[in-house]
Amino acid sequence: MATRLLSLIILTFFWSFSPAELDPALSVQCRVDAAEWSKRAKNSAWLISLRRADGTPIEELVIAATRNPQVLELGERRPGTYVVAAYFDTNGNRKLDRGVFSNPTEPYAFSNNARNRFSEPDLSAQRFTHPGALQRLELKPAF
Repeated sequence: MATRLLSLIILTFFWSFSPAELDPALSVQCRVDAAEWSKRAKNSAWLISLRRADGTPIEELVIAATRNPQVLELGERRPGTYVVAAYFDTNGNRKLDRGVFSNPTEPYAFSNNARNRFSEPDLSAQRFTHPGALQRLELKPAF
């Protein structure tokens, strides 16, 4: 009897939580200007890197560019502090193209829309807290 009662209590406890409450979804909305969108190749894509707060990569995703703006689902994530880097691969070669002085020639963005003139912004400027609820970050890629 006690085992059955304990099983019922445990089942009720876990049933009361939806999966979204246990591991909330995280998505990123990316948008590029119309000129960049019109230059895209047939196999253009958004390349997203999800990292821990210390910059260690967790997952890197390649998502076909189907619309502008586009919501890119990063899946269910535990609450915590993360960093996101993204770029729009206009020509579909799956790498960030660079110009003469190593400056990117394709649109790129970092979480919090952090910017630095000559290099990747400091991690402290890119960190954001995923609170444990559905969250959408809007990235505004620039050159």
